[in-house]
Amino acid sequence: MIRNIKYLALMPLLAVLLSCVSEEENLDVIFQEDLDKIETYIQNFPDEYMKKEEIEGTGIVLLFTEVVEEGELAAYADTLAVDYTGMLLDGTVFDTSIEQTARDNGLYSESRTYEPYKLVLGVSGVIQGWTAALSRMKEGEKATALIPSYYGYGSQGAGSIPPNSVLVFELDLTENRPYQEP
Repeated sequence: MIRNIKYLALMPLLAVLLSCVSEEENLDVIFQEDLDKIETYIQNFPDEYMKKEEIEGTGIVLLFTEVVEEGELAAYADTLAVDYTGMLLDGTVFDTSIEQTARDNGLYSESRTYEPYKLVLGVSGVIQGWTAALSRMKEGEKATALIPSYYGYGSQGAGSIPPNSVLVFELDLTENRPYQEP
């Protein structure tokens, strides 16, 4: 009994010590863990990729499965259309613009239209990782984007996406309409 009371008395001290770790230090630890997970994923990547691009300072990695030599990279305010499949590192699909993929993964909804997702780069409300990844792609390119949790849904998660999840997006940039001044 006395032993249990001693342990209970130590609990507040332990809580104070643990709270001394700053949020920034926690983010750094999570970011490093994400980078390690991404590297492991790349080592076991199931498909051949033609080009690997790392977006400096972000930890975001693109593995291009189709490369286009001609054309311009997507830029701020360009209107894009992209077919996508979003997954967790374990392959669990959480969203897609492709009807058959939705059906195959139990995500199909009759109330949804399955077509390339349209967005204005840097303006539309998408995760930061998408903006960064799509800005490195040209129309007609396909890539798998590996996005650390900080550039995805972070410590909040979203729907079926747990907090601090590295995201995997298969991206197919089907259209890039450059911004036109009004």
